[in-house]
Amino acid sequence: MTLAGFGRLLAWVAVIVWMHGVAVCQPGRVIILENADNLEGKIIDGQDARELTGNVRFHQENVRVSCDRALQFIASGKVILTGNVVVNDDSLTLRAPRGAYYRDERRAEAFDHVALDDGSVQLTAGYGEYFIEPKRAFFHTRVLVRDTGSTVTSDSLVYFRTEKRSIATGRVRIVNAADNVTITGNRLDHFSRQQFSRVTGRPIMVQLDSSTPGSVDTLVVRSRVMESYRDSVTRLVAIDSVEIVRSDLAAIAGNVQFFTQADSMLLRQAPVVWYQQTQVTGDSINVYLRKRKLHLVTVMGDAFAASRSDSVRPTRFDQMSGELMRMYFAGKGLERIEVDDRATSLYHLYEDSLANGVNKTSGDHIIVFFGDGKVQAIRILGGVEGQYFPENLVEGREAEYALAGFLWRTNRPRILPSDIRIAFTQNRR
Repeated sequence: MTLAGFGRLLAWVAVIVWMHGVAVCQPGRVIILENADNLEGKIIDGQDARELTGNVRFHQENVRVSCDRALQFIASGKVILTGNVVVNDDSLTLRAPRGAYYRDERRAEAFDHVALDDGSVQLTAGYGEYFIEPKRAFFHTRVLVRDTGSTVTSDSLVYFRTEKRSIATGRVRIVNAADNVTITGNRLDHFSRQQFSRVTGRPIMVQLDSSTPGSVDTLVVRSRVMESYRDSVTRLVAIDSVEIVRSDLAAIAGNVQFFTQADSMLLRQAPVVWYQQTQVTGDSINVYLRKRKLHLVTVMGDAFAASRSDSVRPTRFDQMSGELMRMYFAGKGLERIEVDDRATSLYHLYEDSLANGVNKTSGDHIIVFFGDGKVQAIRILGGVEGQYFPENLVEGREAEYALAGFLWRTNRPRILPSDIRIAFTQNRR
């Protein structure tokens, strides 16, 4: 017998031993065949191989693999899997129509309609790869992940099973159907154990509110970074260049925290809030909602409110300033504004639609009452001081009478057509 023929004989002995469920020591790790209805030895491209068909099952340590047909290359340890491929590693199950298993690398590949189930996470994709030793999975092409509260789609995703952490990249889209919230971005980092997620790459959040019969209100939030916390207090934090738009309300800030259960927004770092024709600024601003409707705005530190006095006189603005300002809202809109600590107001006067000068007053506490979006009455309490400037002094020189700190901004954010597309586009990846 030649040396080559002796080698072929040893290969056939290995096939017979593997069929009987006995561990065969290949270069690398041990694989045990549990079952196959048929086995046939082959030589493919000069490599010794064996083809197993019918109820194929084998395992390597704690990893179990089953399929309809398997083609194993003896030397390399690669096993090509076809038909009802299932890979189990403890509680993780990977399924696909076809795939491959690599003995020495302890790695599984899955192709076409790939599905992963890890107990708490269900994932589908066009391609999947699972590394046994580091317990890490990689997916790309039509990636879709579902958990108890949301659905995530992306171009690719890496799942770190031990750390319960995942990174999704490329056209990331997160949908929370219960809250009608959709968030898009270029990257999502999710930490399941910490109940924390971060979206980067120009994230945009869109929420549809249909609580009022016959109408749909849209909330849009844009920023550089968005972070979601679902620990003791559920909240969303928008960071850097934050823009908020919702019907008559808009805002910008460096940092905004949204508390969904408390129905409130905390704006920090140079916040500006617009409501209809009124602009509000301060060191920090808190916005409180009641049943999804604007209820109270609190402005703390260098509080300033300005609103257009007359639509036909664009250079005239009614103004209020102080250290603490509260804006109260009712069903018809802004109801009143209260200002404390160095409270000052400046209002333009009109008589029969004709301009009639400016009133500038100050006191310990100022209350301004509104009706139909216009000032109806002003009440000043404690330390009252006032000045009146007639129209002949004011006309054409309105800026000279403005309160200290007045600045009318033109960068009010708007809802864009792309925001509406985000809200109404379904997850058809």
